[in-house]
Amino acid sequence: MLEPVRTSFATHTGLDWQRVYDLPNYVYFNHSIHVNKGVGCSSCHGRVDQMPLTWKANPTTMSWCLECHRDPERQLRPKAEIFNMAWEPGVNQLAAGKQLGTEYQLNRNLMTNCSTCHR
Repeated sequence: MLEPVRTSFATHTGLDWQRVYDLPNYVYFNHSIHVNKGVGCSSCHGRVDQMPLTWKANPTTMSWCLECHRDPERQLRPKAEIFNMAWEPGVNQLAAGKQLGTEYQLNRNLMTNCSTCHR
């Protein structure tokens, strides 16, 4: 399975990626804002560290995104845990998430404004 990666490395050529998540052209998505605001990779992409081949773990529909944008505390984690695929919310996640939301200066009006994601 890793032969294409090894060949790419050995020959200094790019990989042909097969897109798993493909958003419509009218949707703007920026990974860095999510990472910088405390949303870990596995929150959206699932446990890719346990996937022999990457699959779509979540629907990425507008309603799925808005669910998180309206109530982000359930997903927020400390910056040291952003890339920890095994991170699980604690029993006090809502309180911790609220504190992290303040720390990360989340702006709920901006998070649910149409032009934030649709440009």
